[in-house]
Amino acid sequence: MAVLDATERRERSLPFLLGLFFFSGATGLIYQTLWARRLHLLFGTSQFAVATVLAAFMAGLGIGGFWMARRADRIEAPLRVYGLLEVGIGIYAVLFPWILDLTLPLTLNFYTTVSPSPLVFGIWQMGIVGVLLLLPTICMGATLPLLARFVSTRFHSVGSRIGILYGANTFGAVFGVWLGGFFLLPWLGQSTTNHIAALANLLLGVAALLLSRNVGERSAPVMASSDDPDPPVSAMGALMWVAALSGFAALVYELAWFRLMCLILGGSTYAFSTMLLAFLVGIALGGWLGGKPADLSLQRWGAPGPLRVLVGVQVAIGVSSCALMWVYPELPYLFVQLYDPDSADLGLSWMRQVWLAVLVMTGPALLMGASFPLLVRAVASRDGLGRAVGRIYGANTLGSLFGAVLAGFVFLPRLHVLGAVGVGVVVNLLAALIAGVESQRVGRGVRPAFLAGGVLTALIAGGLVVYHPPKWDPLWMSAGTYKYVSDLSDRSRAGVESFAVEDYELLYYDEGFSTVVTVARSVETGNIWLANNGKVEASTTVDMLTQVLVSHLPFLFAPQAQRVSVIGLASGITAGALTLHPAVQEIEIVELEPSIIEASHAFDTMNHRPLEDDRVELVIADGRNHLLFTPTETWDVIVSQPSNPWLSGVSNLFTREFFEMGRDRLTEDGVWSQWVQLYGMGQEDLRSLLATFRSVFPHVALFSTIEDADIVLIGSKKPLRFGIEDARRILEGAVGEQLVELGVQGPYDLLLHYLMDEAALDLLVGGEGLNTDDNMRIEFSAPHYLHSSTASENLLFLLRESVIHELDTIEDNLALAQAYGRREDWTRGMVVLKRVLDAEPGHAEAAVLFREYRALFQAAQATPED
Repeated sequence: MAVLDATERRERSLPFLLGLFFFSGATGLIYQTLWARRLHLLFGTSQFAVATVLAAFMAGLGIGGFWMARRADRIEAPLRVYGLLEVGIGIYAVLFPWILDLTLPLTLNFYTTVSPSPLVFGIWQMGIVGVLLLLPTICMGATLPLLARFVSTRFHSVGSRIGILYGANTFGAVFGVWLGGFFLLPWLGQSTTNHIAALANLLLGVAALLLSRNVGERSAPVMASSDDPDPPVSAMGALMWVAALSGFAALVYELAWFRLMCLILGGSTYAFSTMLLAFLVGIALGGWLGGKPADLSLQRWGAPGPLRVLVGVQVAIGVSSCALMWVYPELPYLFVQLYDPDSADLGLSWMRQVWLAVLVMTGPALLMGASFPLLVRAVASRDGLGRAVGRIYGANTLGSLFGAVLAGFVFLPRLHVLGAVGVGVVVNLLAALIAGVESQRVGRGVRPAFLAGGVLTALIAGGLVVYHPPKWDPLWMSAGTYKYVSDLSDRSRAGVESFAVEDYELLYYDEGFSTVVTVARSVETGNIWLANNGKVEASTTVDMLTQVLVSHLPFLFAPQAQRVSVIGLASGITAGALTLHPAVQEIEIVELEPSIIEASHAFDTMNHRPLEDDRVELVIADGRNHLLFTPTETWDVIVSQPSNPWLSGVSNLFTREFFEMGRDRLTEDGVWSQWVQLYGMGQEDLRSLLATFRSVFPHVALFSTIEDADIVLIGSKKPLRFGIEDARRILEGAVGEQLVELGVQGPYDLLLHYLMDEAALDLLVGGEGLNTDDNMRIEFSAPHYLHSSTASENLLFLLRESVIHELDTIEDNLALAQAYGRREDWTRGMVVLKRVLDAEPGHAEAAVLFREYRALFQAAQATPED
């Protein structure tokens, strides 16, 4: 049997090595998702916190690339070192949750001891995140230049090998997004997914060590033949600038496209996974396919060849990204056309949404991926391949870091989506210019005709942007079709435009740091509404009763509450309702998005101008993060009014750990008030949410504010008892005036909203699984019901164990029955009347009303539904 030499063994090991690097990319994306989730629980989901985590991750990758660039060409056994790096990543992943837990008391002590300004505390957070992520991300960033040196044994195929290696790793990242986002995290939760990924890394490391023994320890030289062209003589510094600018533009595009697609696909975790998949598929395909053209360009044109192609690729990225801006206005309508009302399958719905993300992202991303092997091919030498890969990768990654930070903090808030994309286009053209100049320096560079064509194309694109800019109608683009498409009776273009634009007057629009904020008024009804990323969060009609009751109901149980915290400003109506209580001395409003502040002034005629009240302090911060750093037993009342729990990030405000945090920040007699939407989640999700709330608060009261829409949960450490006198007290003064305007004519009308106490709630949800930070149960389950009519079903579920408030006197019970009658709730009205007749069988008025309600109930039952 013939004995294979070292080079042949390396060649035969390539498919196995690509498989290892594929799964290494998968675990890397799973870690990025997991670690970002855990860090956001500690540091919040503000734009600063998100940018900090992303910057720390990318900085580590870039440093890892530069670090290994200096060593890869001298390491005797690159595959063995790679195996040790994978083992190290796996071990760190196992330890990461424990390490993160150790940082919490450290951060709390720093906050309470130093009382830092927001800037100082932000720097502290950046330092902590950097320390936490630096070691594993450096290891991840070091793997590509290390393996690039191992797999490239023939100089003429360096581009192909680097492209295949880069593509395999990125395809692994695609697989990691798909597997983690759609299966592992929804089914197993964060801890188990982390353990699986860590085990995978350990197995990858062991497999690499075994493969290293099989193929030989010493690194093979990069061989050349007599037909190979001369090595490139490009300046590394210039090409590192091109790599950095290319990475900068890529992240600007990515964040701008994500902002755009949030308006089209929504903000669920599945929508974000879909966007990331579309982007990474393009990068992976470009890397995989771009290596061969890089080699051919060198063979045909010599040293200037890869640079000439690179110029064309960079121009094509900019021009295609620019051209696609004219597609953006079609996306809301395309979403409506792709929507299938007969399909409740989230998987099928996701497949249709993928095409929209692919339409916007994948083409330019493919060209971005192709840039990497071209850059490496342009600077790689026979004895410096690892150095070339490491430096190009490091520069590209650090450029991405700055692109992400500036896009999030400057370009998107100030220039909006179209302006941010325009910045990316300019940066790509600048990168093309540098590459073109460099190609002229090293030989026969870009042909004049090609250069003239590129300049002309750029001028045409720029002229179109200036003189015929792409249309961006705020009402149309923020119509929230991802949420409201199921409400459309006419899905033609005219029908969609009528629904989204024609009836509304735009009052406010801003693409803020974390969301797109829209405020509009209905011309027909006068209703003013506020939307985040197209999802309506507040209004002056249908939402009014919940917006005010979530503030007033806690005062049934804490009439002398003086210190109140509100999580979320939105329209300001909820916070304004609190200012009507004379006992309140301090109101803190915590709002994540600064644009909401200006937007809330559109509601000044309805919200009592809370921001002008001397008792109010506005804090711009993530609600959960701010609560975490609030001392225990601070507040008498906390009002939490987040958006729906199916939204990623918002879901962190519905977990057991968050409710526990809130309970501990309440005084001994304090009360928590929680707004919960009945729509947009299934019955199991509602059961889980109620069970989670009940597991934290010893005493609970549940109120229905708007039937088939909203409930309010009241939680406390003390028993929650109230009677008709408490209801009368609530209706005194300005509070009563506000509630009367909303149909609460008297104390009995207020009692109609009461559904149950903790005993009834236990019968309803006892034994149901809880929603925790680890399992994220509702975040992953609720999006399945986004277009299902679950509100009525959920209300009927609550009514199974609902109770009717028992009053002491016959007169009060009779008045309560009459209030139910005004509401046309004949069943519950008859229950109350039965109480009266049981206590006083001869009560004439009660008997007459009972017969009347029974007849009305029977008539309603006999009337067929529409």
